[in-house]
Amino acid sequence: MFWDSIQSVMSLILMMAVGFVMTKRPWFGKKGEDFLSKLCMQVGIPLMMVENVYETCGTREQLLYLLKYFPIPFAIITFFLIIGVILSKALKVKPNRRGAFINVIGFSNTVFIGFPIVTAILGEEALPTAMSYYIGNTVLFWTAGAWFLRRDHDPNTRIFTVENVKKMISPPIKGFTVGIILVLLDVELPAWIYNPIAQIGDTATPVAMLVIGSILRNINYKEIKMSADIAVLLLNRFIISPLIMLAVMMVLPLDNMAKQVYLILIIMPAMTQFGILAKETGADYEFCTVMIAVTTVASMIVIPFYTAILGMVF
Repeated sequence: MFWDSIQSVMSLILMMAVGFVMTKRPWFGKKGEDFLSKLCMQVGIPLMMVENVYETCGTREQLLYLLKYFPIPFAIITFFLIIGVILSKALKVKPNRRGAFINVIGFSNTVFIGFPIVTAILGEEALPTAMSYYIGNTVLFWTAGAWFLRRDHDPNTRIFTVENVKKMISPPIKGFTVGIILVLLDVELPAWIYNPIAQIGDTATPVAMLVIGSILRNINYKEIKMSADIAVLLLNRFIISPLIMLAVMMVLPLDNMAKQVYLILIIMPAMTQFGILAKETGADYEFCTVMIAVTTVASMIVIPFYTAILGMVF
């Protein structure tokens, strides 16, 4: 399993390298990155979710078995958000980056990095379980996470806004919902409908990796300077949080697939969306960009080692 995970990660890194190189081509640039990002989020991943729910949850019974996992990601993410709040106060993190600090503690990049990694290591049958984490991640990010970031600029901001509620209903969640409806209604899609869905959905992983490679190319690495809060975030993301999760997963009555999915997603890098939102809300955008870059690179290094541990434990 260790060697398989290394090969899987190396395959993803190669795709990221293609995006890294393409970024500086005059025919690609920032517009190309924006296009591929929208293609992935608006088309590729939603269709991938339709395909995988339809394929892996073939019966209502299997679907209902999956849905029982939904409260777990909400509990996991809420726990780490509380840890983030406590640490931000204990470390006296600067007020204009406190929300960003909490977001890095609590939220993972489940779409662009998480889904491809889970698929590469555990197979596509693990995606519906990963989707349960994504839903918790999305709902809490566009409520609590966005509120923490906005407080960096305006301490009086509200936690619920119409804009945030709309963003909770993201295209991947719509795709997941369509898949659930198809399963509940026992709909059998004809090949001429299903095949295009599956073929376009299969582009989600490579397109996502191209986007990540492009993002990494556009980061100014000269601005990355190690500080106490960055060191704590890295220590938490890749050592403390996984160890806590491993202990929790050992006692929870979940199947081994679900335990491995949640542990993998915990060590994913910071969300790319939180960097964009930080720029819009007036939070410390440079700090957010640095954390996205550092955690993305670090995750590529630690994932094979944690995969080996999962193989021994489960």
